[in-house]
Amino acid sequence: MSGANEIKIIRIPVPSPTLWPHVTTNCYLIGKRNSCILIDAGYNQPETKEVIESVLREHNLASPEKIVLTHHHHDHALGVEQLKDWNAHIYCHQDEYAAITKLLPQIKNLHTLGEDDLIIVDTLEIQVIHAPGHTAGQMNFYIPTEEILIAGDNILGKGTTWIGAPDGDMSDYFQTLNRLKKLQLKRIGPGHGDWVKDPYEQINFVLERRLAREKQIISLLTEQGELTSEELTKMIYDNNIHPSIFEVAKRTIEAHLIKLMKEQTVMMRDFIYYIL
Repeated sequence: MSGANEIKIIRIPVPSPTLWPHVTTNCYLIGKRNSCILIDAGYNQPETKEVIESVLREHNLASPEKIVLTHHHHDHALGVEQLKDWNAHIYCHQDEYAAITKLLPQIKNLHTLGEDDLIIVDTLEIQVIHAPGHTAGQMNFYIPTEEILIAGDNILGKGTTWIGAPDGDMSDYFQTLNRLKKLQLKRIGPGHGDWVKDPYEQINFVLERRLAREKQIISLLTEQGELTSEELTKMIYDNNIHPSIFEVAKRTIEAHLIKLMKEQTVMMRDFIYYIL
């Protein structure tokens, strides 16, 4: 949206200690002079408040009355601590409520949202989508009039997100991605990285990457007989990933293995996996 009196949707890349290769987490301001919300709050460091309030001033936006969290991970939620003087109401999915209250024990005005709830900003309707996968209570936000999806960490500007127990579930993630594909979309606002201007290509890319990884796991277990998740991860990535993300890569492999066990394709004994 553009124009002096129209509602603005602004992506704000806020510096945060997130996973390589990303160095920022996206927060989104949606609003105008008399009404505004913030989706995701970044990390708990002074730069978070400085960057967001600079954008508020630049675009002449109201101080946000709501901060809506896609999920509870530190780089998306902890920045609430920096924004306390807004006295905004904080919203999360009911499945994130316990994690948010543990992460932010001093939080006030915490509320829950769920599937099909609406967030109203002036005249703009934002639909809440419960979109589990990266976490159990991940929320995505769909703006039908603009054909825009704010996807949290379900979609990144480049590459793929990690999925891992106990919060993440690969079966849920597949279902979420297939559901998001059915929306009318022009752009996706990812959790990290630039606006995604080819939304269906990016969703299909992620689905295909996850399906390819699943086939690779099955192939390696068929060839090798029995492997631990660490052995599988080392074989699959063959030192081609940054050491700092090896652990989340392993957790994603384990999420695939859990999905395959649910489907009775793979079995596990003493943390060693094999084909059924």
